[in-house]
Amino acid sequence: MTLSSEDAYKRLEKDWRSMIFIAHDFFHRWRQVVEEKYGKEEAEGLILRFWELVGQGTGESYLKRGRDTENLEQVVKAMLRASEVMGEQARMEADGDDYLLIHDACPWIDSFENYGAPGECQAGCDHWFGTAVKVVSPNLNVVTESCLAAGDNACVRRFLRET
Repeated sequence: MTLSSEDAYKRLEKDWRSMIFIAHDFFHRWRQVVEEKYGKEEAEGLILRFWELVGQGTGESYLKRGRDTENLEQVVKAMLRASEVMGEQARMEADGDDYLLIHDACPWIDSFENYGAPGECQAGCDHWFGTAVKVVSPNLNVVTESCLAAGDNACVRRFLRET
């Protein structure tokens, strides 16, 4: 049986959504093992190191593509695309010389809650974004202004040039 291109696309999309769930499950099971072995406090440090390495990889991937490391809009568009690929509902807005990356919905909120760590996603996201941006350019920065996990209406991160 041959799938139509529309059916193949739907299958691919379903498979990708399943992979997002698998990635979340993998992360949370790892996080749970680390907490069991080392305790909550030590686990928090290791989790931040995990997100730091992921952010480093994200930044290095950006650099390999040969993009302009000082083009703030281009950097934020890359972060937006990474968010979309991971199933997050995000958008970008210009705000003067800065750019806002706004997440209106994020599957990490639910996965942290479902795995017994409600609201604990922000520290990892902040560390990931901050590390990725600094790998791309030490002249750029990102600041979290609001967070879904904290009960805000959106996660808002301001990307700006260091002064």
